[in-house]
Amino acid sequence: MIDLIGAGLLASLLAQSDPPAPEPAPREPAPASAESPGRRGDDPSRSPRRSRDRRVDPAVLRAIAAADPPVAALRAAASALALVEPERARSLVIRARLAGWLPELRARVDRRFARSESVDLDGSATAPLAPVGIDSNNDVRYELRAIWDLSRFVFNPDELGAQVQALRTADARREIESAVIRLYFERRRLKAELAAADATAMAPASMPGPGMLLELRVGEIEAELDALTAGAFTRLSRRQDRETAIDEP
Repeated sequence: MIDLIGAGLLASLLAQSDPPAPEPAPREPAPASAESPGRRGDDPSRSPRRSRDRRVDPAVLRAIAAADPPVAALRAAASALALVEPERARSLVIRARLAGWLPELRARVDRRFARSESVDLDGSATAPLAPVGIDSNNDVRYELRAIWDLSRFVFNPDELGAQVQALRTADARREIESAVIRLYFERRRLKAELAAADATAMAPASMPGPGMLLELRVGEIEAELDALTAGAFTRLSRRQDRETAIDEP
């Protein structure tokens, strides 16, 4: 009897419970609008990728390269200013090697003053001179001596120091010339970018444009090259401009 009552209560509870809600239908994707927010007002000519894909006329690049002074002359001027020329280092080693063949020279000068006195004890009355005699001596001796060290003919220890100094000079020259080469070609790259820059680029009036920033960087590089080469960059550039003007019809 108890089981029947429990089964009836369970059935009534199941009948009173709410049925499960139906699952919502999946939303259909909204159609893409003709003008999306990300593409609104997108001008292909002003996209960053297209602005970076500017091409420079090869004739303009050749003209820029022709107006620049030769980089070899700038390297030589920078090395001469720092006293690190290859000829200077080579001369140190050669002179150290030849120094062993030269003798060691010594010179000496001796001068001797002396006086001697003598007394004639001969009592002959017929002696026409006084019995006392005084003699003076003034001797000068010159000495010149040359000494060769035969071991230095084979090897001079000074060559080791000269070789070390030559290596240090080569390292300093390499650093200086690397700086000149890096600045030289960075300036040429900036000149090419300046030639390819868009003159109608939109920029606020209170802010400098990209062309002005490139010109400032070019001027800074030219000042650094003049400092490294003792003004040789400006002199050679002016000479190159005069030669180019003469060659043009």
